[in-house]
Amino acid sequence: MNTAAALIYWPIVAAWTTIVLFVFVKYLPRARQSKVIRLLLIVIAVDAMRNIVENIYFGLLWGGNYGIFSEIFAQVLSQPSLLIIPKVLNVLAACCVLVLLVFRHLPDALLDKDRAESKLEETEQRFRMLVDSVREYAIYMLDSDGNITSWNAGAERIKGYKAEEAIGMNESVFYTVADRQSGAPALAIARARSEGHYETRAERVRKDGSTFWATIAVNAIYNTNDEIIGFAKVTKDITESHTAAKLLEYQAHHDQLTGLLNRSSLYGDMHSKLNADHEIGLAIFDLDGFKEINDTEGHIAGDRLLQQVAKRIVAQAGPSARVYRLGGDEFVVLDLGRDALALASTVERILRELEKEFVVAGVRQTIGASAGIAFASDEFDPEIILANADLALYDAKAAGGRRYTAFTPAMRAQAQARRSLDMQLHRAFENQEFVLHFQPQVRLADSAIVGAEALLRWNHPEHGLIKPAAFIDALANSSVALECGRWILNEACRTLADWRARGLHDIRMGVNLFPAQFRDEQLERDITEALLAHSLPCELLEIEITENIALLHDEAIVAALHRLSSLGIKLAFDDFGTGYASLSCLTRYPLSRIKIDRSFIAPISGDDEAAEAAIVRPMITMAHYLGLEVIAEGIETVEQVEFLRSLGCEEGQGYFYSEPVPGRNFEQLLSQEHLRAGAA
Repeated sequence: MNTAAALIYWPIVAAWTTIVLFVFVKYLPRARQSKVIRLLLIVIAVDAMRNIVENIYFGLLWGGNYGIFSEIFAQVLSQPSLLIIPKVLNVLAACCVLVLLVFRHLPDALLDKDRAESKLEETEQRFRMLVDSVREYAIYMLDSDGNITSWNAGAERIKGYKAEEAIGMNESVFYTVADRQSGAPALAIARARSEGHYETRAERVRKDGSTFWATIAVNAIYNTNDEIIGFAKVTKDITESHTAAKLLEYQAHHDQLTGLLNRSSLYGDMHSKLNADHEIGLAIFDLDGFKEINDTEGHIAGDRLLQQVAKRIVAQAGPSARVYRLGGDEFVVLDLGRDALALASTVERILRELEKEFVVAGVRQTIGASAGIAFASDEFDPEIILANADLALYDAKAAGGRRYTAFTPAMRAQAQARRSLDMQLHRAFENQEFVLHFQPQVRLADSAIVGAEALLRWNHPEHGLIKPAAFIDALANSSVALECGRWILNEACRTLADWRARGLHDIRMGVNLFPAQFRDEQLERDITEALLAHSLPCELLEIEITENIALLHDEAIVAALHRLSSLGIKLAFDDFGTGYASLSCLTRYPLSRIKIDRSFIAPISGDDEAAEAAIVRPMITMAHYLGLEVIAEGIETVEQVEFLRSLGCEEGQGYFYSEPVPGRNFEQLLSQEHLRAGAA
């Protein structure tokens, strides 16, 4: 047992020796090892040395006692004075470990503390340098009473005070007089004290007395006892962005051209006034003839005219009204707290003012305006009120313009009827319900047919054949007007080509086009393609121009019609004498013929030919003077035929000769040599 125990010491010695050698060779020489790891390795090495020595000691002692080694070892090591050696070794090892821990680790700890304090001081210094170098923000400290204790470069730049001036001042000096009187400085400190943080956006005062807009943040500063010892304040000058935001807000609610309020503002004001139970009267104005000035004089002149119009409306609207521009040449006057008569009086005054001459870039211009009036009631919202005013404006325009109309419920019913009719017209065009009838144009001298006017009819599936008076205006303003007009042109040319193919003598074909066609850039191409498609000579087609076309004053249209006229296509002015544009049309457009309106022919009865001739004769004389032929519309009696013939009128058309008939019936008329020859 003792022998075995003694023998155990030598493997232990060998093992610890191996460990010590491994630690010293493998880890200790490496400079990159962590200080803590190296310290632990040294402690392990010292303890291992202790174990090695202790085990060698007892190994030699027991080995001598049991004859493994020389007895001399046992005799020496068994001396009482030497038995204390292992314990001494233990103490020495423990002391070595303690020394290593104290003298190796403690200096590092002290060094780390010094380094930490130095780093903290360096960080604080860098932070102070950073704060002092910031110029975009005013950063400064306040004591608990709001007095300034620090001041950075940004504060000097923004507020205008140098550090030596600002430190010690109370920060209330930066507030406006109104803010100081309201107690705003104390309130900001109180909020920051109670909540720890306070932010606001406000106007502040510089040293020179000028003001600027700023964002302000105030934060409370606490000590280790969680007591407030002061405040940190950060201010940023946002004058530029504030001004930009105000500009954007202004632009969002105002018309850029005139400076008036816009549609968005109108709806907002109407909502607020209706919610406040205000009486609202609204008038919408639309300029008459503005497009012509815009087209002829240019958009710059048009814009200047609108600016003058805006000033006149504002001047005449009165103090209780607000004026808005909705866009284009539409203006709105919103009046509060006045009755219908008062608003009507205001509208009349504005209309009279707008009829006065304008001077734009040295050029005198005359326009007019129409207006629609509507009033609020409990069931109406702003959009409905404005829609009602639009309906009234539409009625004023339809009545000739340069007047105003007040909304009535009947107008809404009429508008609904128009919408319904528009939908029906769309369906009619898609279902090919439109047909052409033709009315002969006759030479008065011998009653021979020299032409035909193509007239539209609606073959309604329920109501039968409907004449154009019931739908033509609605069709002209519908979205299918352009397509339908092209179909009329092509169908008229096709029919004329069929008559020629049957060997009937050549006559001209008169076609009425819609305003949409005259505004279309493809007008010239549509006409020439229709003629080419049916192999018709240009001189057999006559395009009829009405006053609503003449009023467009579109130079592109005029140029296109001149080109068509140069090809041989005829141009006739329809309904001559019924509008103020008639005379100007005679020289503006390349006309070949005028058509005297039936309203001048119907009164002719033979009883008072002198009075009738006083109107009709000058028309015929002027036309002949300009080299134009004349055709009279609406002839119904032989007296009218004889009278017109006596005045030199070349041609006529009307029920006296024939009503408009389908193409196949017109063929029969053409087969006759003359119409009403006996009457001639």
